[in-house]
Amino acid sequence: MTTADQHAADSTDMNWALNRLIEEPGVINALLFSSDGLVVAKSDGLARDDADRAAAALSGVKSLQADLGAFCGHPDEDKSPLIMRHVVTDMKDATVLLFAAGERTGVGVAVRGDALSKEASLAITATLKMIQGLRPVLGARERSGTA
Repeated sequence: MTTADQHAADSTDMNWALNRLIEEPGVINALLFSSDGLVVAKSDGLARDDADRAAAALSGVKSLQADLGAFCGHPDEDKSPLIMRHVVTDMKDATVLLFAAGERTGVGVAVRGDALSKEASLAITATLKMIQGLRPVLGARERSGTA
């Protein structure tokens, strides 16, 4: 496959995947964002301004994980950083799920209910499946060196 034939996250519409995700019970919105806090794709019900703010906030939370290695008994000298898989933010009436979708991308999902709800559990499973399905596209994005 030539570089011209390769699909990358920059040139592939992934809104459809996020729209399928919000069909899951309790899922409110879904967002694919870059490590520099930019929206890559979003579910249709999410306003662009809200998506921009959420992408910036989620990117910031994702970047914090790099500072937690020593806290987890993983010293800096080790030079093999702990890689974030996901973060769950449990609020009174909603849960925000944050997943690493690649080295330079993440997925945020807003779900009705608390973190222990059936909806949150189903959303976690559905999001992990979606990320796995998008790996070839996200991998092309990683190789291209753009974020």
